[in-house]
Amino acid sequence: MNQNTQRKTGTARTSNSAHGDTRIKVNMTNGIEAWFDVDDITLHVWCSNWTGREVVTVCQGDDKRVVSDKRSWRFKTPHAFEHNGQHYLVAFSVGFGGAGVELYRNGVLIDSDQINTTGIRIDPATGKLDWRHALKNLALPLILGLAVGIGFGYLAGLTFK
Repeated sequence: MNQNTQRKTGTARTSNSAHGDTRIKVNMTNGIEAWFDVDDITLHVWCSNWTGREVVTVCQGDDKRVVSDKRSWRFKTPHAFEHNGQHYLVAFSVGFGGAGVELYRNGVLIDSDQINTTGIRIDPATGKLDWRHALKNLALPLILGLAVGIGFGYLAGLTFK
């Protein structure tokens, strides 16, 4: 693996990316995106959260070319293509609470990124749960559940008087 490769849980970051600091992003509306700078190209990997569509694009300067476009509901999908005599394989994987992308050149893993979207933060220095972040993530579902429960109870009370 090269020195720019990082394997992290959480937000994968590197300062050498052409697209800012984030190399992999997860967004409910825009899907999952990842970028790899390898050889003389930038690979852009995108997956829709809603339709299962996965697109791999090779960017070289201003030239952009889609090299793989699939729809998949599998947990791991391979995208194989050839560029400048090199055989590349992008393996996109998604699971409950995370996603990952692995890049292979001629059968050898050269880069990968993973992200954990569970939202549970643990301080690596102390090993303790970040309660402030956990409560912030639980507040909206808790309030929404409480409102639905009160509304259902009120309607049930009116119906079965």
